[in-house]
Amino acid sequence: MNGMTKPKRIVVSDYAVPFVARGGRVFSKQVIRADPDVNPGDEVLVLDRNDRVITVAKAY
Repeated sequence: MNGMTKPKRIVVSDYAVPFVARGGRVFSKQVIRADPDVNPGDEVLVLDRNDRVITVAKAY
């Protein structure tokens, strides 16, 4: 590899997409899937069910 790490990802429910897209927070009950190695403080890609990026966020 070239020193770049693969971004960590979480997928949120369809219900959460518009809220998160407008700057809302992601709550645990809205998460459908997440990479197992997401830790507090990690920067993650927030995706919809179709793997489209909604936003980038910090896990906490």
